[in-house]
Amino acid sequence: MHKKMDIPPDTPVWQVVRTREIAGEVVIVDRDCFIENVVPKLSLEVCEQSIYEYIENELGLTIAFAHKEIVVELPTAEDHRLLSLNGAPNVVVIRSLVYLEDSSVFQYTESRHRPDKFRFVDFARREK
Repeated sequence: MHKKMDIPPDTPVWQVVRTREIAGEVVIVDRDCFIENVVPKLSLEVCEQSIYEYIENELGLTIAFAHKEIVVELPTAEDHRLLSLNGAPNVVVIRSLVYLEDSSVFQYTESRHRPDKFRFVDFARREK
């Protein structure tokens, strides 16, 4: 994660793994890494609610933008263990680097989705 975030390997980071369910089936596994000195005191209570609400409202930071990559991959052993794959041969993986308003990275996320429950919708405006 340190390499992906382009931070020194000895930088302390929080690692949070959460699952998301639909109708009792785990269809998304999120693995988030937050730089500890940017997001201090990340408690279990905060992780069970909204980490972004904590970052913006409690810490007073402004989340500005993210760079995302969406790919389809073979499931890992962890995917088989945590996701309700129901025989799906692939998972959709979204990798994101998230930045604050000063353009400093504070989060890396890998979100792994069961493909039959994944939908990508985009709105793009072209300006001259």
